[in-house]
Amino acid sequence: MFLFNYFQTYQATVLVCSLLVASAMCGEESTVQSPSPSVSQLRLEYGMRFLEPAAHMELAKYFRDKGNRLQAFYILETARRYRLEEDEFNKAFALAFRGLEPQDYSQAAEVVLLNEHARDPNSIEAIVKLGDIYISRQDWAKAKEYITKAIRLQPENFENTAALAEVFRREGKREERDRLLREYTHKYPETLDGYRLRIAEVPEKDLDKAALLISEAITKFPQEGGFVFNLGAIRQREGKLREAEEHFVRAAKMSPNSAHIQAWVGRFFHKVKKDDRRALDYYLNAYLLDPHAYETEFVESRIPKINEVVAKADYEQQRKSGVPLTKIVEDPNPGVVYSALGEMSAKWDPTYLKISIDLLGHDDGGVRWYATQMIMKKVDRSFDETLKALLNDRDLRKRGLAAYIAVHLWKQESFGMMREMLKEESQLLRFDAVSALMMEGGAEGRAIVFEHLSRESNPRLRKMIASEIKPGEPR
Repeated sequence: MFLFNYFQTYQATVLVCSLLVASAMCGEESTVQSPSPSVSQLRLEYGMRFLEPAAHMELAKYFRDKGNRLQAFYILETARRYRLEEDEFNKAFALAFRGLEPQDYSQAAEVVLLNEHARDPNSIEAIVKLGDIYISRQDWAKAKEYITKAIRLQPENFENTAALAEVFRREGKREERDRLLREYTHKYPETLDGYRLRIAEVPEKDLDKAALLISEAITKFPQEGGFVFNLGAIRQREGKLREAEEHFVRAAKMSPNSAHIQAWVGRFFHKVKKDDRRALDYYLNAYLLDPHAYETEFVESRIPKINEVVAKADYEQQRKSGVPLTKIVEDPNPGVVYSALGEMSAKWDPTYLKISIDLLGHDDGGVRWYATQMIMKKVDRSFDETLKALLNDRDLRKRGLAAYIAVHLWKQESFGMMREMLKEESQLLRFDAVSALMMEGGAEGRAIVFEHLSRESNPRLRKMIASEIKPGEPR
């Protein structure tokens, strides 16, 4: 039905977290606290370990913690789309943002757990972990064996029942899944999960019955935001948007760690209230809990589209108010800065060169690259001395971007410097040297890159170079 369907939500959070091998968010929460590094340290690490997930995660987490969630989002999405494999991204995100270590599904882990289970047949931890292992391998028979044991030991714990229901679903045994859930509801109707399942079973058209049951659940479980969210959904269906909004906002406040609720409250403001600024807040909340958050569309695609509108409005308002471009480029929203760069490029003034150079050190990759392209198009050999200084800048990001300008402007004269950059310890510098030579260095530049391939130590960069080699070209 239209309500906050508990079983579907459970699959999207707990089950995907603790029971499916595709997820990386399956370990135990880490409680170890370490001193927070400074942003300058994080930028240095980003340059040194650019091809490793942690460098992107830690910089994004810094901006999240400082309140610039948009910048955190763009750092993460850039890494996800252009740098990392999906599974690699998921595991790194889970570790950095939730302190969750990946589950160990190896045969060695299985042996340890089987031995523990033999010593103590009632060890629920060993039983559940064995069930996880067999689910990860799609060994449904063994998975059911251990999950059934967990249910016998903890019959009221819905996680075990939901796990078995999920196995039935994946086996295509829908009737058995539904029977199992009905049995749980019958045995434990007034538990938290009993109420959730009963609410989910109410026919969509029976608003009064659903509202009565949800109100009863709220009375019994006043701290459960999901029930408040459900009541908001009913008020929305009734056309009582003010009451719906009150319930949705309250539910989101009560459930700050529910990506599902945050995403759907975002959708309410985006689609119903037409309030994109508030929608953006909730969508960012959802994404930074779960980058795969979904509400008929993935929030990862909602955010940039909404921010494009918001940033354009903010930029135009600042320009109408007489705010100079030199000030607008300091805006915390990368979208606003991007708009300012667009105007600079269209109405170029030599005074914009220094601003563009400064933006080579911006924390948003899109802004940095836009500034690089502007400089490449606007400068000539009179820029040589400034460019030489950039090629030795302490900021590894500026040094790397200067490589593109150097190869573009100096061609063969830059090749010696690029050969030296390919020897740098910094992964970012080697990456940029490779990219600059491939993009701007012509056949000779590409030859230098392929010559470097055998010496490159990073497997990701080696793969990148190898993928650019065409038949007949040197390897």
